[in-house]
Amino acid sequence: MNKVFCISYSDFGYLLSEQNWTVEIRKLEEFDYGVYEDILRSGQFLIKRRFLSSLPDIFDDCSEKKSEPVLPEDIKRLILNRDDTEVLVIASNDFMQLFSDESKDEFGCVCVDRERITCSTADPEDLAEDVVILASCGVDLNNPDLNI
Repeated sequence: MNKVFCISYSDFGYLLSEQNWTVEIRKLEEFDYGVYEDILRSGQFLIKRRFLSSLPDIFDDCSEKKSEPVLPEDIKRLILNRDDTEVLVIASNDFMQLFSDESKDEFGCVCVDRERITCSTADPEDLAEDVVILASCGVDLNNPDLNI
């Protein structure tokens, strides 16, 4: 069986803001159109957030405002792992309904079989924004020229 960690959206926000994250920004050389990734580490957790080097103009007259350019389909926006096991973020109400009989660990996670996940997971675009806001420790995570 394929095990995953699950965490509620609210516990994910708490995890981002309460952990001491180290940050590294690097260019992904396997793509030729300026894809970078933030690598954040804290204890057992690893977050990789991918982004393009060109940010949208917030003053652009566009009805569909995105905080970041949309990545090509073959690139995952966000990868979240705990000790090499994938972590899925689930809406808080769905998490409570699915795992009310499970005990959460000190980070708010439960480790379950992937087949138990019967709801959708949180939008990676929203989670990537949360990483920028809550886990950056004041570092500009959208700055590809920053070499930490």
